Amino acid sequence: MTDDPIVAEVRRSREERARRFDYDIHRIFADMMSRSVPTDPMHPIVENVDQWLETAAARETLLVREEPPPE
Repeated sequence: MTDDPIVAEVRRSREERARRFDYDIHRIFADMMSRSVPTDPMHPIVENVDQWLETAAARETLLVREEPPPE
């Protein structure tokens, strides 16, 4: 099987990150989460189901429809 340079780079990067955090999955995850930011307002990050339902309900009221909702 031939070596894929992309797979090799991903594995090298993964190993480097793991080594930097002493192979502690909790520290690796905390670092990843600290770097993640919601960049798209159309896809907000929510913390729980209630927050998601609230966001979905608010978004539903902002939708532009071709026809009025049924009564």
